[in-house]
Amino acid sequence: MASIDPSMMAARPDIYRKKVTWLELFFDLIFALALSMSAHSLGNISDFSWGSFLGLAQFLLIFFFLIMFWYRHMILMNRFDHSSFLTTLITMFIGFTVIAFTQFIRIWQVDADLGSFLATIAMSLAVFSIAVLYFVFSKRIVSGGENEKKWAAASARHMFIEAFFYFAALILTPSLRPFGLIIIFIYFNRYPFETYINPKKKTTLPPELINLPPEKAAHKTERIGLFSLLIYGLVIVLAATPLLEISEFTSVEETTGPVITFGKIFLFISVIWYIYYRLFEVAEPKGNQFTVVTFISLALLVATTHFIRIMFEHPSNFAFVIFAIFAGLLLTTIAIAFWNIKMMMGIPLQEPTLVAFKQWSFLSYASATGFFISTLFTSPIRDRIWEAIMIVIFLVALFDRRLRVSYYMGTRETKITRFLDNQTATGFTIIILGAIIFFVTTALLGKSIASAWTLIWAMPILVGFFILLNNWLHTRIKK
Repeated sequence: MASIDPSMMAARPDIYRKKVTWLELFFDLIFALALSMSAHSLGNISDFSWGSFLGLAQFLLIFFFLIMFWYRHMILMNRFDHSSFLTTLITMFIGFTVIAFTQFIRIWQVDADLGSFLATIAMSLAVFSIAVLYFVFSKRIVSGGENEKKWAAASARHMFIEAFFYFAALILTPSLRPFGLIIIFIYFNRYPFETYINPKKKTTLPPELINLPPEKAAHKTERIGLFSLLIYGLVIVLAATPLLEISEFTSVEETTGPVITFGKIFLFISVIWYIYYRLFEVAEPKGNQFTVVTFISLALLVATTHFIRIMFEHPSNFAFVIFAIFAGLLLTTIAIAFWNIKMMMGIPLQEPTLVAFKQWSFLSYASATGFFISTLFTSPIRDRIWEAIMIVIFLVALFDRRLRVSYYMGTRETKITRFLDNQTATGFTIIILGAIIFFVTTALLGKSIASAWTLIWAMPILVGFFILLNNWLHTRIKK
């Protein structure tokens, strides 16, 4: 191991900061593909029936399983620096079992006996392989102390037992096997559930599993960001299926339909990606709260994109409603993250930047409300509401420069360019909100301008106007 120059460490501490390795990035790509494929069960959702809710529950469970497997690998690689051909082989085998697991789940829907057998075997091997990786690290790590080694060894033993019980679930019938796997999973991963339901409860887990070694926050944020980025990219690729309808024998009119459909999907995902990645780039957030919110947003993103495909390939009122609900939930999750940025940020932020996050949270909440309200209407009013929401978000993202950062020769500049001051941005935001309410009440609901409904849209416009006027007068007097 090369010696570290203390003077260089003091001058450039970022040189020796743990960064995401190529192996981790390749492993994340495999898991991102598996998570994107996990939305296959959503294809069974076609109406408000018990089968549709079972398909949605199946997607959420598979997504949760895969995220937990990935998270176990991430927290191990985050805390220790060790690389060998053996650990690379084990990591690749984990990826193999994960991809096999997602495919065997699809077989399960066709052949319950064979699919449940193969999926259970794959799940057992995945957990067993992660346990082996923890065990190898507990014996070979040199950078960690005794407490870190005990944590890795205890985690390995815990997962060895968990893998055995997954394998033992084969004695159950195919109809009972899913419930057995869920019960086993919850039991061996009960610590987060115990602390969430009752934070004061004393856990029954051994201390070695609870007292985690200190994490490297920068590495964790970077890896979660890259993992999310891979999922966003794969979701866009999988969403390009409307383009497969184009053939050399179709006319120009028939070709434009799939292209416009994919363009709408691409714009929706790109705008959501741009908004959420302001968190990674500007605030470098950290902590379990940010991790959980990110995973929830990824699940909602995958589901929303899949419902967009269903909506365009097999249009129905159910598909439109379920898309609007999931899109509203996705924007709500982003709004929650923006609103609580002060609790999750990894670097100090100036007050104007925090205010900008709050205003983006207001915009996200308003956009989510618009998607929820759109479920009350039918096409074409519902489509116009969605288009208006995306246009407003797009324009705000285009002109608002307060959440942008610049780089010079790979080094981040601390100065954030501001297009508008806080008061001006607040005033314009409220005025735009009033304009949206005006459009909804007059054009969509058909309410008269000279009625009590006028107060609903006139008040925000007046308040925003007075904020702009007050700020303009204040700045002139101050000068």
